[in-house]
Amino acid sequence: MSAVASHSMQRDILNHHPNLFVKQTRKGWLMELCLGCDANTEFKIATMENMQHNILYASENTSCCIRLICGPLRPFTITVSEGGERGGPVHSLHDRPFACPLACCKCCCFQEIDVKTPTGAPLGKVVENNWCGVPSFRVVDANQTVQYNIHQPTCCGGFCVDCCSDGCCNCRVPFNIYPPGKAGKGDQVGEVVKVWSGMGKELFTDADNFELRFPTNIDAPTKTRLLSATFLINQLFFEDKK
Repeated sequence: MSAVASHSMQRDILNHHPNLFVKQTRKGWLMELCLGCDANTEFKIATMENMQHNILYASENTSCCIRLICGPLRPFTITVSEGGERGGPVHSLHDRPFACPLACCKCCCFQEIDVKTPTGAPLGKVVENNWCGVPSFRVVDANQTVQYNIHQPTCCGGFCVDCCSDGCCNCRVPFNIYPPGKAGKGDQVGEVVKVWSGMGKELFTDADNFELRFPTNIDAPTKTRLLSATFLINQLFFEDKK
């Protein structure tokens, strides 16, 4: 990372927050409902302590043709900016290339999302692992060092999702954040949780809300990579459910 990028991240707004509440808006829901074509995704990002005060804004910029042809597998760029509305200073860029769908035992063409500074300097990425049973992802920094693995809680020796790990019938879908080499119950150091968005949003849109709890004592670039993981999880697991 360049010295300028490093200095910028030292002043990053994420330095002050141990968690985020990521709210996908209903932008384009009528077009999706009537025409079946995905709209560009849009997020307003607050904290779990104050869910109504947005500190970041994120929006996708993908052509209608790409969205129509590729659907949830489409390549995209999500621009995150400071403040609760479009037009604030750019915070980070999140580029997802086109790749094969999630599948076990793949040897190439893994799902991934690249994280960059506003100037395009690499901050790291989130990449699909070679998995069997339950999809998993690794978070790597700009030096390609693996920081975390992310996957849903498991049972049956890691081959099945533990649907009751967060309790039953509470409409929560957790993806736990684990240090490298650990994946057992109690080993998680953070989590991304898809939570109930309300009857209207759940029934008629694919707009979702996520709680993102960071591991303790991590820097702003790492928090930005985990935010990027939230975007990728949303796209892979929840964008095509309606």
